[in-house]
Formats: sequence, C-alpha cells, structure tokens
Amino acid sequence: MQAFKKSLIISAALLATTAMWANTAPQDSSANTTAQQELSYEDQMLTKLFLNHVRDRNYEWALSIWEEISQKDTEELQSAYLKALEGNGQTEGLLTKHQELLQKYPNNRSSRFFMAKHHFARAETQYQREMAKYQQNENATTYAYLRRELTRLSEDYRKSRDILLKLLEEDPGQRAYLLLLRNCYMRLSNEAEVNKINQQLEAME
Repeated sequence: MQAFKKSLIISAALLATTAMWANTAPQDSSANTTAQQELSYEDQMLTKLFLNHVRDRNYEWALSIWEEISQKDTEELQSAYLKALEGNGQTEGLLTKHQELLQKYPNNRSSRFFMAKHHFARAETQYQREMAKYQQNENATTYAYLRRELTRLSEDYRKSRDILLKLLEEDPGQRAYLLLLRNCYMRLSNEAEVNKINQQLEAME
C-alpha cells in the first residue's frame, strides 16, 4: 500500500514537472544529448525532478525519489546526490563517497570543495583540542608541545588551501571558496593573504 501511494505521488510530481521542463533548451554537448535519448521518459522526468529539488534545497524530497531513478551513474547526478545527502544531514560514509566520485571524475568541483572542508575541519578540531589542553596548564613544556602539534596540523590546513586555490582559478567569484581560504590563511598566520581576501570580499558586497 505504501509503495502504491509513493508511486502515485511520484507520478503526480512527474506530470507537474513535465510542463516546467518542456521548454528547457537542450544542452550543447552531443554526449549529453545521446545520454538523454537513451533514457526512458520516466527517467528523464525523474532526473529533472531530482535535480530541481536539489537546486531548491529540498533535499528530503530529492532523496525520496533517488531510488526510483534507474540510470543515475552520471557525474551530475552523483554529485547532486552527495549534495542532497550532506544537506539532509546524512554524513556517514560521505567522505568515502566523495573520494570514489573523485576517482571517476577528478575535476568534480563539489567533491574537491568537500575535501577542502574535510581537511580544514579535521585540522580545526584538533587545533581546538590542543589549545584547550594548553590553556588548562600554560607553561614552557606545554607550549613547546602545542607548537609541535600546530606544526603537524598545518599540513591539513595547507592541503585545504591548495585545493581552494585551484578551485578559485576556475571560479574566482565563489564566495564560499574565499571564506574557507581566509580561514586557512588565518590558521597559517598569513596576515597579508587574509587582508587580501578581506578586500576581495568587501568588493563583492
């Protein structure tokens, strides 16, 4: 009974979406056109509905129809699926999924940005832990230990920085990249670059 109700909901959504996408201009890529021709009508509509939900940040709705799509092994769909998972708070195993996507599509921007966030978050978590330990017992010994740990952590900050710099070469106006890059430079004590990014952000407002 539940499966029947779900089928009715999806069918209604497909009918509602058909008119929305009827006048959409085809993409220039011949490969994409060929792929579209190979998809069934239902898959074409489900795919468009899924991507539309992800764009609108209706992640729960998007995920509810994901399994109904029979042909979903494309970079666009896989990338949107991971975005929907993250947006819906389903982060378990997400790192592995992004790594697998990057093995197939090394230039995928969303997965590369995810990796930049991952490296930064891993370093930041440890940074906050080490600072808290030092503040509980500030002396020359704990300070020396703190400096050693911060030197080790800087590797993840640099990995994040390097990914973001390459992403910004491709999309210079992406504010999210700049904000995270500024945080990396702050942790790496590069005040000149922090000021430069602050100026860029101010110019964008």
